[in-house]
Amino acid sequence: MRLLTTRREFLASAATLPLALRALASPVAASPRWVLLGTGTDKGIFRAAWNAATGELRNIEAVAAARHPSFLAMHPRLPLIYAVNEAPEGDGALSSFLLDRESAAMKPLAQVSSGGNGPCFVSIDQTGKDAFVANYGGGSLATFSLDEDGALHHASAFFDCNHNPACGTTGPNTVRQNAAHLHCAVISPDNRFVLACNLGEDAIEIFRIHPGAEHPIEAPVRVAARAGSGPRHLAFHPNGLWLYCIHELDCTIDLYDWNVSNGQPAPVLRKDSVMSTLATNADLPGSTGCEIVVSPDGRFAYANTRGENSLVVYRVNASSGLLTEQQRIFTGGGITRHFAFDPSRRWLLCANQGTSTVTVFAHDPATGRLAETPKAFVVDTPMFVQFV
Repeated sequence: MRLLTTRREFLASAATLPLALRALASPVAASPRWVLLGTGTDKGIFRAAWNAATGELRNIEAVAAARHPSFLAMHPRLPLIYAVNEAPEGDGALSSFLLDRESAAMKPLAQVSSGGNGPCFVSIDQTGKDAFVANYGGGSLATFSLDEDGALHHASAFFDCNHNPACGTTGPNTVRQNAAHLHCAVISPDNRFVLACNLGEDAIEIFRIHPGAEHPIEAPVRVAARAGSGPRHLAFHPNGLWLYCIHELDCTIDLYDWNVSNGQPAPVLRKDSVMSTLATNADLPGSTGCEIVVSPDGRFAYANTRGENSLVVYRVNASSGLLTEQQRIFTGGGITRHFAFDPSRRWLLCANQGTSTVTVFAHDPATGRLAETPKAFVVDTPMFVQFV
């Protein structure tokens, strides 16, 4: 299939689908009818009809052919989906698709190299001018300029931690920390920075960004993490003052006080904040911390651990930001890669890569608690959940 790469082709294609360039459209409808599922298969992205009343997924089927589309992001204004292609060998890619909101049909538009192996995360800045991709295997962050219509171009900036003196040394885990491994690209709430966890070097790389500029990122400020912890993903608290980091290798969560001084990020690790995601330390072999999410009201945080296959609810202390475990349940499947709430927060969906299932838990936003028995739906290696 030939992909559309020029601005003229992109606009011509967009005009053929309803709602294609509704510039003021919300990226996610208040009552979404569809769920898109990123996967670890060459079958591509799947779609499922979403029943918000019952928490059920129906008519699950492949909707867009793509190679290992493991992580998705939606344009902040336009009906466009961007997906990383997490190729197991060689450089991966970043692909863009035009989304028909009525049917969740997806039309391929463009595909460009991610500039590194194993792209595992994509984010779009709040202005919609730049996309950021973390290459896990390549140990790099790539920036892609986006036109006003969201058209995707080749990388405009590239930072390679494996070949840059600004980066440090690898961590003590010789198997997992043999090189730099970037694992996320999280935009700060003020849209001034993109933060990338460097699992291989036990650090958080923080890049000042200039959306739409010729040189969109500055050299990173490096924040050291605990040796051997393997930072993986980040989540800001809604107050913008606290930053949570979940670590893959030692299955812990740390709290940082987020500070910016003279335009430079200066987060400070809260020494008394380390929290294990495991039930007991004896469960550590084979377990890896994965995802962390903070509720929009800031009262709860949620994290999952693979191997132990647990999903944990934490209560957030309103004055200190420290976490207290409130509930621990089984994810309902194996190797949960990603989880997400529907917009009503009445349901939480877990993408269980290892057991090829999506589990749906009823959720009480007032208490933060989850029903312990989920509904399960079969999907080929689901790795990401996106409501549209």
